[in-house]
This record gives sequence, C-alpha cells and structure tokens, in this order.
Amino acid sequence: MKTIILSTYTPQKCGIATFAHDLYKSLKIAKTDTVHIAAITNCDAVSFPEEVVYSIEKDKLKSYVQAADFINSSYDVCIIQHEYGIFGGESGDYILTLCKLLHIPIITNFHTILPKPSEKERIVLQEIGQISSMVTVMTNWAVNMLHSIYKIPFRKIEMIPHGVPVFDYKHDSAKEKLGLTGKKVLLSFGFLGRGKGFEIAIEAVKDVEDKDFKYLILGITHPNVIKEEGEAYRNQLIKRCQELGISDKVQFINEFATNEQLAEYLTACDMYVTPYPNENQISSGTLSFALGAGAAVISTPYLYAKDLLAEERGLLFDFCDAKQLAKTINELVQNPLTLAKYRTNARQHGEKMQWPNVGSRYSKLIATTYTNSRKLFKLA
Repeated sequence: MKTIILSTYTPQKCGIATFAHDLYKSLKIAKTDTVHIAAITNCDAVSFPEEVVYSIEKDKLKSYVQAADFINSSYDVCIIQHEYGIFGGESGDYILTLCKLLHIPIITNFHTILPKPSEKERIVLQEIGQISSMVTVMTNWAVNMLHSIYKIPFRKIEMIPHGVPVFDYKHDSAKEKLGLTGKKVLLSFGFLGRGKGFEIAIEAVKDVEDKDFKYLILGITHPNVIKEEGEAYRNQLIKRCQELGISDKVQFINEFATNEQLAEYLTACDMYVTPYPNENQISSGTLSFALGAGAAVISTPYLYAKDLLAEERGLLFDFCDAKQLAKTINELVQNPLTLAKYRTNARQHGEKMQWPNVGSRYSKLIATTYTNSRKLFKLA
C-alpha cells in the first residue's frame, strides 16, 4: 500500500510543514508501507528531502489537476493537511479541484475549524469533508463543530491529538546547558506577529515579584510580517520592555529553532504561556508541545486551549488581562507544590501525545480506510 501526504513541507518555515514532516517520520516508525510527500510550493526554489516526490504550485489551478493524475496513478491513500492559507484560490478552494479528481480514499486532517466561517470558508471545508473517506481533528470540541456547523457525520470523524516530540524531561540539565540555572523560566515560542499577544505577557512581567524570574520569547518574525513591516513589531516589544524597566527579565531569541533547540528550551522552562488576545486562534501546535514537555501551561481561553488544558492540565486567564496573568505566574512561582502539580499533570497527558503514539494511530487509520474502500469497491 502506498500513501502520499499532501502539505507544505520542510524546509519551508511553516507550522503545517513541520507537522507533515513529523507525521511522515512517525509513520515510518510505525512501519507504515510506502509513504511519500506532495509538497505545496510558492514557486520559490526549495531543496526538499528525498521523500518529496511531487510539487504543486500553490496558485496554479492546473498544477492541482496534474497532481491528481499523478496521485491516482501511483498511490492508494492520500492524506491532506488542510489549512485555508496554504492552498490557492478563494479561501484555498483550489484543493477542492484536486479532491474531486482523486479516485482513491482521502483522509483530511483539519488544522483550522472556524466557529464563524464566511460562506466560502464553510463551503470549502464542508465539501472537503463530504469527499473525504475520513477526517481527523485534534480536539473533542472540533469533532462537535465539524458536525454541527459543517454537517460532517460523526462516523467520518476521528480525534487524534497533535503529536509532540519525545522529551527526556531532564529539566535541570537543560537549564544548565542554556545558562538558566536558578531561574524561574517562562517561555513562549513561535513566529512573532501581531495577534499573538506577546505584548500582554510583557505587561504582566512587570508585576512578577520573583527576582530570579526570566521570560524567554523564542522565534523569528513571521515571513509575511517581515514583508509588510519588517521588524517593527519586535522592535515595539523591545522598546516596551525598556519603558517598563524589565529588559533584564525578558530575553528575545531571534531564531527559527531546530527540533533539538526547541526540545532544550521546552525542557528547561518551568512555565509556558500562549497569550492570544481573542478566540480567533483555533489551534496551537506550540501549546501541545509545551504540554508534552511537562511545562506548567498558562493560556487565554481560546477553544483549543480550553479543551487541551481541562482537568487541571493547565491554567487559563482572561483575554488581554495582564494583571490576571501576572497573578497566575506569581502563584506558581511562589508555590513550588502547585507548580509541580501542573507540571506533572501536563507531562502525564503529554506522554499520550508523543509522535510515536500519534503515528501509530494514523497508521491504523490509513490501513482501515484503505480496507474499507476496497470493500466498497467490491460491493459496487
């Protein structure tokens, strides 16, 4: 059986690309039969790894038609990583053309499920769901939303959590390696851009009372933001730290972290925060990674966070409420037993989300979907 994953892909600097690469590796660990990648590109010259056997030009509809012919002739199952913005057309509707032309079972993994979609966004996602043999989502609330808003039947939906790396949990060693011994470390990582809420976390830092506290912001500015305004947002954050007199407490690490670097920082941190300012954030791989690393996770109450951090796996604070965030940080810093409780709860849940476990679930889903499609073919 031959499977192809359709997605953006490394070395492209994109969360979906990283997810697809991790999924590919986990399927290989699960000893899934032949797996290849069809990569979505922006016409930029990209040197892809050997598992990428086909490229689709994002904004050329003809490229999707040609890709369907290639996939039909060579593969048994197609897994689509869906995010509106990675495909061409209005609301990414070029992917519908490809889906309608495929004659093999499709498994679609939805990364974004909007609670209040535009009419076009609703149609695109709903049609993909109708064409797909199975769809996967990463939280329980997403299962219900797919059914209630997009009319996808429950029998087609499987919840598989966002995969996370296998961490070694050597907390003190990671701190020592990064020069953070003795520090109470709060971390955020990901692309910098307006709408992430980093300014809210910075406002909170000024009210954190521990002299050994350190807030690390790890990540480069999003390439799209760079095109529009350069480093204006990063510079604004740095200037605000200077105005508040907390430059010694906030460290900007302007790097696109490798998996190894990311594992080190996540293992070293005591707490992790996603301060998104509103409910528009639908999912967050960074939040999943932090939970998997066993950090005490603090977040605003967007849907993904409320689902993932339920049952005392993390803590929530109100949107744009820097005072409440500061209070939460102080409570954790000043109460080691409380901090340890949330770290333990996160680690125990995070171990279930490690990529080998997630890859095994996808591998079983691929096999079941293929078998069921063959049965239907024989009946027809």
